[in-house]
Amino acid sequence: MVDLEPTAADLADLVVRMTELAWPTTEDERLVLFDQLGLHDVESPRPDENVPGAERRWFASDLSSGLGGTATMFRGEFLGLGLFAYDEPVEDGERARVGYAAVRELVSRRLGPPVEEWGSAAEPACLWHPGPLMIDLYCFQRQRSGIMIGPDHADRSAAYEELASLTDGG
Repeated sequence: MVDLEPTAADLADLVVRMTELAWPTTEDERLVLFDQLGLHDVESPRPDENVPGAERRWFASDLSSGLGGTATMFRGEFLGLGLFAYDEPVEDGERARVGYAAVRELVSRRLGPPVEEWGSAAEPACLWHPGPLMIDLYCFQRQRSGIMIGPDHADRSAAYEELASLTDGG
């Protein structure tokens, strides 16, 4: 039995709860959402060197010391989160594999099946598109292993990705 901290059920509940709350636009609204979800900033925002107009900051979760991530503001509006869990300092981590499968199953029960899936058997990924949000889930297995789940505002994310592709040279 693999020990998952936070539990897959708690992580899935957190992500689904995000889809049920009003997605913030402003920094003040983001702080209200974070308070509702038990998330708190652990650093001041810093400019994203790759995308003009974007800022990132690290946050932690009251749910578990093993859950945290980055929050991104883009052109003064809240874009979304990158939540990281089940991190292990090994390739092909069992917690990442088991955690990905469990979180994918539990989120799918509540939001329906993913609208898109890609990746490999070792590093699967999938996407849900509930309302104005998109939620991508990745299992990564290189040098370190873990999962990343990223709830983002879909329209703001598209503008961010477009600018990122232009600044990366296309």
